[in-house]
Amino acid sequence: MKIAITYPTGFERIRRGTERFMHELAVYMADRGHEVQVISCKPGRRERVRVGNYLRNVHRRWWHPAMGRLGVLESHAFLVTSFLEMVKQRFDVIQCCSFTDAYAARLARRFTGVPYAFFVNSIPPKVKYFRAASLGGGVLRRAVLGADELIPISEYARSYCQARFGRGGVALPVPVDTRFFKLCTQRDHDHPVLLCAADLGDKRKGGEVLMRAFNLIKRERPGVRLEVCSPTAGLVAERLLGLVEPKWRADAVFVGVGRPEDLPAVYGRAAVSVLPSLWEAFGMVVIESMATGTPVVGARDGALIETISTPDVGRLFEPQVNEDSVAPNNPEGLARAVIETLDLSRNPETARRCREHAQKYSWDAIGPKYEAIYERLIAQRRPAGKVA
Repeated sequence: MKIAITYPTGFERIRRGTERFMHELAVYMADRGHEVQVISCKPGRRERVRVGNYLRNVHRRWWHPAMGRLGVLESHAFLVTSFLEMVKQRFDVIQCCSFTDAYAARLARRFTGVPYAFFVNSIPPKVKYFRAASLGGGVLRRAVLGADELIPISEYARSYCQARFGRGGVALPVPVDTRFFKLCTQRDHDHPVLLCAADLGDKRKGGEVLMRAFNLIKRERPGVRLEVCSPTAGLVAERLLGLVEPKWRADAVFVGVGRPEDLPAVYGRAAVSVLPSLWEAFGMVVIESMATGTPVVGARDGALIETISTPDVGRLFEPQVNEDSVAPNNPEGLARAVIETLDLSRNPETARRCREHAQKYSWDAIGPKYEAIYERLIAQRRPAGKVA
């Protein structure tokens, strides 16, 4: 198969969950013998780079951050770029990872007949807290209803699509490279690390409730150290650190994103990994943490209820939100969940149980399901010119 994987940004520049998924999906499919190309954008000149067995086709980004103040997002500008590439090249199937390139694939299919799968990796926030130009959801609706296959990232995302569009699709989680995220059994439980790998610049990720909970945790477990391993920095980090009591502020550090190859060790040395986030469509860092044997804490909200599904691997806390809430609340509940999970981390069996849970999300378990979908779509390919 000749497969295109499309998204506005790529793993060479942005290291979020979707960009990593694109890279790992490309590696997996290329290793299976398929011809794979990842299409994205970045500032500066266009690049076509061979990464292992797949081609990374990075276009010049026709977007500027100033456009964001008008509500025009980087993903919006990718519609035209991706459409032109889809029409110019003759792929067998296209895996789209945002609604704009999915809509572009729908338009391109009229000329090429090439089917597309739409990977629904996020859903609109329940409370609008940032500015974005909108056509009332019309583009997203057409991308969803026109897809040859809809692949929501979780049952939570599938239920949303079903309720809003009348189409649920096939829920498939993001696979995790469990060969890369290896099991770690050695942790310092006298001075345990509480790890947060979320970008706390996003209010829904729960930076404020985490810092307030850290104050409560330190009163019971003074040896705990908080590490935030994410792009959170600058004024945002300063503001969040200001919520930590001065006597404990040195034990809360923002270490940056680091190098990709260091991630397994970062997860593996943590006693507990925490994601106090609202509206998570999946929560990839939760599974990556468990793959290294680290138990997790998350909000009882979104898809985290699915991934943290047993008390053997972590705890959920009630975020105490109302219909107008953008950020989670309840620092007391979060602190109690973390303390319980610190105790869980001491159990010699916990690391193995976390690893076993994560194996259900491995590429060996999930990857063949993606490949089977592509093969089916190619077999059912529509003739060019048919409007859908």
